[in-house]
Amino acid sequence: MSDLERYRYHVADDPEVRGTHPGRETVRGISAPEGEEARPEFNSAESAARFYLAEKLAREDSPGLRHAVREDRPQRVPDLALLEAPRRQAGMGTTLVRFEQRQQEIPVFGTEALVELDEDQRLVSMDCRLGEVSGVGSVPELSGTDALERVRQATGSTVAAEDLPPATLAYVEQDDGWHLAWHLREVPAQLPAMRREPGDRGHGLGRSPREDFPLTAYLVDALSGEILRSYGMTPTVMVPTRLEGEDEASVHHRFHGSRQNGSFLLDDRWRQIATYDLAFADLALADALPASAIGSSQADFGTDHRAGVSAHVNAERVARFYRDQLYRNGIDDAEMDLTSAVNCIYSEDGPGPEWVNAVWWKGRMWYGQVSVDARLVSLAGHLDIIAHELTHGVIETSSNLVYQDQSGALNESLADTMGIIIANWYQAPDRADVRTWTWELGVGLGGGGLPLRDMGDPARTGDPGHMSQYLHTSRDNGGVHTNSNIHNKAMHHLLTSVDAAGAPVLTVEEWALLVYLAFVRLLRLSGFADMRQALRDVTKTYLAGNTSARAGALAAIDGAYQSVGIA
Repeated sequence: MSDLERYRYHVADDPEVRGTHPGRETVRGISAPEGEEARPEFNSAESAARFYLAEKLAREDSPGLRHAVREDRPQRVPDLALLEAPRRQAGMGTTLVRFEQRQQEIPVFGTEALVELDEDQRLVSMDCRLGEVSGVGSVPELSGTDALERVRQATGSTVAAEDLPPATLAYVEQDDGWHLAWHLREVPAQLPAMRREPGDRGHGLGRSPREDFPLTAYLVDALSGEILRSYGMTPTVMVPTRLEGEDEASVHHRFHGSRQNGSFLLDDRWRQIATYDLAFADLALADALPASAIGSSQADFGTDHRAGVSAHVNAERVARFYRDQLYRNGIDDAEMDLTSAVNCIYSEDGPGPEWVNAVWWKGRMWYGQVSVDARLVSLAGHLDIIAHELTHGVIETSSNLVYQDQSGALNESLADTMGIIIANWYQAPDRADVRTWTWELGVGLGGGGLPLRDMGDPARTGDPGHMSQYLHTSRDNGGVHTNSNIHNKAMHHLLTSVDAAGAPVLTVEEWALLVYLAFVRLLRLSGFADMRQALRDVTKTYLAGNTSARAGALAAIDGAYQSVGIA
């Protein structure tokens, strides 16, 4: 997207303010009268963000950046529309304000502006990808229905328009210039060149409805009908009752649920975590979950519901880590229910009862099972897989990385990274010592008894570990499950980094927080290098008061990415 211009700013890199967060006067170059403090003048985080964007972008020479200022109109950056309510980052004490660029009220695909403010609404950082749309009108010649018909013809789908979100117009930049396009979302069909073929590894597990009915977005030229782009779309308070029971590994746990109508249920309404039993029904045909969560007549579930106990305990672990260590309020940071279903099958992958998969789909977790020593064992016992899949939900409701090519590979890698961190947080002999960690994701679930992926040694599973080995393909949404291993290796270098004395550069908790804070601020089309820059930005803020620690952490970030060829 060559016509989109990039602008980044971080207060730590600004020599004019020497690391002090600039307010209105500093940005404009006007000082408050001597002896007086500058008074707060913004009535909201949005108005503060608009002010800083207008002032900073007006100084740029690039037409694509200056165009957003719109000096011909009195409003500040009037073509930038607020994408979501400003989000406070509790781990940083800052607020993120995210905008999308529009022209004549039509969104410009791939554009974003992210502004970070401190508690006093002073500027901390900016990250923008903006452009100047030219050479194309705003009136389509084809209708949204016509555009859907082009997609149906190209994919063989019979999906009806009423089954999809309404088509909307968007401007899209291609190599030959700007296009007006219809943006179709959640189409359950892929182009033939994008489909998974027999033998393709993909996620490394069995088939699932998320892959067989992949929700795909299309951008269709509103004049010619050409498909320009496609990408994947992934991805009442009650007092709780203490329950207990054994998981798939015969480990006894205490956890929370509720008592309703004389039964004890895996339904923790306080933490909004509930677990259901699909009883080996096909999840693709399940119009609704069972009427109630998994239940028992006793508070001790014993060994009767190993799959349900595993799913419930591990979901609570992941939610607790995100809440306590990363300060996130649920998967969507807005108290979203965390619902799981165990004992699922997917008939397209086989008749069951085995279904070797666990997948985040339609805002829920669905768990299959594998036969081990004549007993069906649920994949809900794999905490790393659960944390990986739930992190897709976190990404989907924050940066929403486009699930295609390098942004899709980054999406997968970040899910892997959080899966490994969270699993080791609860299961490593010494969570604080990464030398005791396992770096294998999905132990024993890959071919030949190997893991699905190995962050410490991607070559072990036949995957690339350096940008020189980057796979260019149309399969698997541009090789997202293959190329993710390059960024995985960078994350392994980062999490195991030590200083000259052999001591960890930062604690596990600090690296986890910085990785999380970096990926929730990414733009939708971000790649590996963008994640590196986002990590640098949040590190500068987080360690602003410790020059030595900041320098060491920044050096570790640079070294980790450079080691795998990411500049």
